[in-house]
Amino acid sequence: MLVSKDSSSVSYSKDWIYSVQINRWLLKAIGIWPLSLCVTTTEKIYSVILTLISIFLIGFLLVPCALCTLLDKTGDLDTKIKMIGPFSFCIMAVIKYYVLLSRGSYIGKCIEDIRIDWSRVSSQYCLEDRKIMMENARIGRSLAIFCAGFMYSGGFFYTIVMPLCTKRTEIIDNEIVRSQAFPIYRGLLDPRTSPSFEIVQLMQCLAGFVIYSVTVGACSLAAVFVMHACGQFQILVKKLRKLIDGLKGDKDMENIVHEQRLGNIVEHHLHILGFISQIEELLNEICFVEFIGCTLNICFLGYFLLKEWEQSETIGTLTYCILLISLIFNIFILCYIGEILSEECRNIGLSAYMIDWHRLPGKKALSLILISAASNSSTKLTAGKLVELSLSSFCSVLKSSLAYLSLLRTLTT
Repeated sequence: MLVSKDSSSVSYSKDWIYSVQINRWLLKAIGIWPLSLCVTTTEKIYSVILTLISIFLIGFLLVPCALCTLLDKTGDLDTKIKMIGPFSFCIMAVIKYYVLLSRGSYIGKCIEDIRIDWSRVSSQYCLEDRKIMMENARIGRSLAIFCAGFMYSGGFFYTIVMPLCTKRTEIIDNEIVRSQAFPIYRGLLDPRTSPSFEIVQLMQCLAGFVIYSVTVGACSLAAVFVMHACGQFQILVKKLRKLIDGLKGDKDMENIVHEQRLGNIVEHHLHILGFISQIEELLNEICFVEFIGCTLNICFLGYFLLKEWEQSETIGTLTYCILLISLIFNIFILCYIGEILSEECRNIGLSAYMIDWHRLPGKKALSLILISAASNSSTKLTAGKLVELSLSSFCSVLKSSLAYLSLLRTLTT
């Protein structure tokens, strides 16, 4: 189905912006949005300033937390575990921020490829292809929004509500003082008394926003990029099914039509595979960090949740419950989109086989062998090129986390 030129040109820019809007908001806030996509010099300077501020805030959170976790010998095993949890999350955020910052060119190329795909649909005035792309853009956007909702909600309770409202206090010189969400080495700074507590609390809130945004930004990139690739695969399947619908009667014209369609299909397929390889290069280290980190942090959060439940701490129980759901949802997103991507890729090979390829003139059916071979190799999203992200790997993460949680409970009781 075709649409008019005027309406397609108007919708093209809106559709493209809509598909990457969440990514743009998240990455711009922490200075990771590629400079190549910044239009004005002012925008580029603003991005660099946000990058420096984000690095400073992450350092402010990481260094005292690391010193406290590694050097503080005063706490028992339970206290040590409560330090390791936030510290491991900070380490994860630092690695992911570095990868995203260093792979800015890949982010820019992927977003440019998305723009080109929307432009191609607009130039061909094909409403059916636009609907397919828009549906997948909505799914990617929804996954990103849910991820942000869980992470920021849990972060708000953990970084702001818990330090201010719960009973996590200490007694110094017969005076009750509060403690921060992220541990701080007291040989470097003692934030337990006013106004140090308020200053550190404000800095930790800002730094917390950065590390939560890094996690949400990485997951949103994966969701939006992979769902866009899935949409392109669905369009390719549609092209394969229409391949045989050639002209009747004129054999020469029929050969030309089939040749053009086959060339377009192969070119489109190679374009999608190239796009996916860029996604893999951009995200495989991040997925590996998320895979290992979520396995450990789900264990820690489960442990903290049980402790808060036993102590009847309502706010603490709610906070750790939201954070636990958030981390489980994050790793589920990565495994879910990895499963969908592999399935869509295999579907190309199946569609190439299931069409009436015997009706193709001459030896043109041999051209489908390349498509089937590339599809059967099954393009995958991996964690560090070691573990394929799929629903089975998601189950493995949960099983491992529960096993570690059981071991941790045994050691601390």
